Amino acid sequence: MLVSQIDCRRSRSGFTLVELLVVIAIIGVLIALLLPAVQQAREAARRMQCTNQQKQLALASHNFHDTYGNLPPGSYGNGNPHNYGRDSWSWYGFILPFIEQNAMYEQLNFEEKINGNATRGGAARKQLLDAMLCPSDDTKIQEEGVTSWQNALHNYVVCYGDANFNSGLAPWNEVDGYAGTAGMFVPERKAGLKDCTDGLSNTLLFSEIITPAAENTWGSLGRTQVAMGAGFTTYLTPNANANDRLNRCHTNLGSNLGAKCTQHSDWDWGANVVAARSWHPGGVNVALTDGSVRFVSETVALNPWRSLGARSDGKVIGEY
Repeated sequence: MLVSQIDCRRSRSGFTLVELLVVIAIIGVLIALLLPAVQQAREAARRMQCTNQQKQLALASHNFHDTYGNLPPGSYGNGNPHNYGRDSWSWYGFILPFIEQNAMYEQLNFEEKINGNATRGGAARKQLLDAMLCPSDDTKIQEEGVTSWQNALHNYVVCYGDANFNSGLAPWNEVDGYAGTAGMFVPERKAGLKDCTDGLSNTLLFSEIITPAAENTWGSLGRTQVAMGAGFTTYLTPNANANDRLNRCHTNLGSNLGAKCTQHSDWDWGANVVAARSWHPGGVNVALTDGSVRFVSETVALNPWRSLGARSDGKVIGEY
């Protein structure tokens, strides 16, 4: 009898299969409830890092301005006497010493075009710079193809105005009949803070773009070292459904976005129309010319968004 009681107690010392299944189900429900919160917390941290990086770029721009009395040119070498065309330098090379990249800067020679030779541009052309990469965009790629034409692709770009990259440079500044006003960066020009008559807090300096999910051969999106890939405009609202218009299209932005690009009929990079885009849910981070950084919703109205891209259109922006 005693042996029977002991055996009975031993047989009830563990969980039954039903009990185990109930426990597993409860754990599964808890994970399902917690996972979105964990993902949101991680994205919030990534967005904060992205905000801080744009803040540093804005401060670097102000330090450059304090040193030289103007911002870097939107491009250098596109006109006479260099005529580099699509291989013109962008603002990126000029600002390197102000983001603690002196070694990169010392390798540059602005009196020769950046591409077309394996040694031109040095590390600045090929090295992915963490300060220029939004952590929410995990592509982090370099272009494929011949070494002398490869560039690393980055997320942070400057505002060329409210139409195309030639905004403010008539007669090349029109998109679908809309005549654009210059932003804080203009091809072959150096703007100063005094040129921002709309107010520094009402004018964009930087925003972000999505780099293509697949490698591209000599594209024109995110090549921040070269003027044709170093900017965005406010002609399209953030994360717009409409296609960018580029002189060389990317093949795939990733996720469900696809190519999101219409190739321009000619090869004038100044005709590029690039929307600010990010993987942050609901909008993009932007740095204003006063050095502040804020998040702008993708539902922002078109008119105030375009006015934010122009430095001197004289329009009252209001809430956005």
